[in-house]
Amino acid sequence: MLDIKNMSKSYGSLAVLKDINLQVGPGDVVAIIGPSGSGKSTLLKCINFLEPYDQGEVRFNGELVGYVEKNGKRALAPERRVNTQRSQMGMVFQNFNLFPHMTILQNVIEGPTRVRGVGREEAIRDADTILNRVGLSDKREVKPTRLSGGQQQRAAIARALAMKPRLMLFDEPTSALDPELVGEVLAAMRQLADDGMTMVIVTHEMSFARDVANRVVFMEGGYIVEEGPPQQVFSSPSNARTREFLARVLN
Repeated sequence: MLDIKNMSKSYGSLAVLKDINLQVGPGDVVAIIGPSGSGKSTLLKCINFLEPYDQGEVRFNGELVGYVEKNGKRALAPERRVNTQRSQMGMVFQNFNLFPHMTILQNVIEGPTRVRGVGREEAIRDADTILNRVGLSDKREVKPTRLSGGQQQRAAIARALAMKPRLMLFDEPTSALDPELVGEVLAAMRQLADDGMTMVIVTHEMSFARDVANRVVFMEGGYIVEEGPPQQVFSSPSNARTREFLARVLN
């Protein structure tokens, strides 16, 4: 589903992603871990072209993301094509980015009705199903400011799911939450994994990565340093830097 080859990204003279290679198949749950500043969030933004990458390629369902190739040269893809690609990739950020003047139901149906052209009644039916899925059926007419942080993040997940994406991207979705609210968001994400949703998750929640992901990627200094099944990465990492990082965060 997702194939990243030799992808690099710089901000001026600062290289933040270096020769990234990563493949994600249907139903995979890939957890990306690593210290702050290692390029994890930038990688997610390059996947859905919120940030243009400089070299290499990102392909989603075989199609080059963000660029078109003609006569051996690459140019930026038309905005409409990029938006179509993005619509198939749900994105959940650290901060919930809900529209404060809208109810939760209105937030969830906004994308399907405006972007996908879904009729309002159908969008509401789908939204009710999704809100039930994330445990927010009783909050559909409430505005975001009246919800807890955990409820707002679950609403953000529902909003992303309403677009019926094939891939979900999570950028540290629990980092802005109080500790007692983290569990409810992780439970919603765990349910998505159980339902077969393909996910790439940047996270500091090591137990979640170990228990839910089928692959763990450790990044450091813009590189993918280590990648493998959770048991291998957490129990017997092959790279010394991975061992140092895990020893610090797991103790």
